[in-house]
Amino acid sequence: MNSTLSYSESKKIRDSYEGLPFQGFWTWLTGKELQEREPFWHTRPHETILWSILWLVGGIVLINFSVLSNKINYLFLIIGIVLATSGARYIVATVIHQAVHQNLLKGKHNIVLAELLSTILIVEPYHSYYQFHTIEHHGKQFSTLEDKDLTAIYSLGFLPGKSIRGLYLNLFKQIFSPVFHVKFLYGRLKSNLFDVPPYRLFMSLVYLAFLFFISWKMGFAWSFFVIILPFVILYQIASLLHLITEHTWLLRSEDQTVKESHSKNSLGRFCGSRCPQGFSPSTWIKWVQWCFSHMFYHLPVRMLILQGSLVCHDWHHRFGKNNDWANFAYLREKYAKKIEEENRFDLIETWGYHSALKHVFESLSKADKIDISNLDYRLN
Repeated sequence: MNSTLSYSESKKIRDSYEGLPFQGFWTWLTGKELQEREPFWHTRPHETILWSILWLVGGIVLINFSVLSNKINYLFLIIGIVLATSGARYIVATVIHQAVHQNLLKGKHNIVLAELLSTILIVEPYHSYYQFHTIEHHGKQFSTLEDKDLTAIYSLGFLPGKSIRGLYLNLFKQIFSPVFHVKFLYGRLKSNLFDVPPYRLFMSLVYLAFLFFISWKMGFAWSFFVIILPFVILYQIASLLHLITEHTWLLRSEDQTVKESHSKNSLGRFCGSRCPQGFSPSTWIKWVQWCFSHMFYHLPVRMLILQGSLVCHDWHHRFGKNNDWANFAYLREKYAKKIEEENRFDLIETWGYHSALKHVFESLSKADKIDISNLDYRLN
């Protein structure tokens, strides 16, 4: 099966959900809207702040409830860890991300919010993130060796010309590599403590001192389940899995414009699969399989890896300054329908994280090998 689908093929998959109740939920889970459906609720950008913080705090509460009980409740522990990690990634990849685009709040409120949240999660501060992401990644440096997201991919061994098998093996290696996690965490700490304004250095030092103190008081087990596992190990794995499929990571050719590169190298990453046809007894096994895959594969991917607006990141690269971005699924589908009717459809649509990963690795493996050394990169 092809990793990417035509618009009509992709639309048929989303249309297969139409007979199910709660279409708003399926739009959220898949990331794709029904073509003619008008959303029941018009989402405001600031609502994403509330949801992401609720996920984060709710996860921490559940982890604490489980760890501090006389007998560990493993169900609450797992749900809590997933929610805490999801909330952290939601805050970074949607809330802080849109704040550096000045699409979240008014004026300097974006900076204040981003600085507070990035300090708490020990990720890149507003001003350096703004430079790397808004100016470089969304500008002329996109798809060049000056794009620090692209150089991060290459520096981690996901290189053009590498075999597909080699790329998958490298992904497995990086996910479980202590070196990867230590380097990633070191970069996060460094971005908070060096080359930052005095106020940010003060905030970071006070916050890190608080974390060390509470970890010492509560002990290793608490520190591992409440801090290290959700906000270091799983956070960094989720960040890597998102980054790999964010773009195809091909270097821009000399005859390609920046705008064309943004369109060609970005993809829609929808979560889900076609619903079985009908509800007769002969389809019950298929429905069980479908429910299982959605509960234990597509839903975790949507929460941990492709949270918030990341499912439609390709639309973001075409309309980065749209202040109504929180309704990304509706707006992307409206745009997709328009360019399809005009016979100029060029969006890349994949269903299931595995399909997005396959598309990226196939694209990289077909590209010419390049020589790299001493690349400057970042991870967030």
